[in-house]
Amino acid sequence: MPDYNPMLARRVVTDIGRTHNAIDGALKKLSMLTTDVLEAFGDAQLNDAMTQPVLEDIANGFSTIVAGRGAFVSAHQKLIEMKMESNLRKVEIGCSIGPICPLPFVEEAQLREVA
Repeated sequence: MPDYNPMLARRVVTDIGRTHNAIDGALKKLSMLTTDVLEAFGDAQLNDAMTQPVLEDIANGFSTIVAGRGAFVSAHQKLIEMKMESNLRKVEIGCSIGPICPLPFVEEAQLREVA
């Protein structure tokens, strides 16, 4: 079983979150750029044949970023799997419960009777 440094693992988790936010931010900016470009084309009264290649390039860029996001999510899932097979299996280091992050490890609580 791999033995990972918990503090370094927390840095990785922080970097994953920041990177994911940056990728999503780039997608949002590209969406806004697309809207602005279309508005500029309309304002300049450019013909469709002239503007089509630009829109196709923007769409290809968007698709490339979305594909990169998918690869990043896949890498994130693999890191979670690696964590679950390591000394950090029972350590919560920032993963939110959801489709890619399993339920956190919870020790069985000991019930006691109170009067």
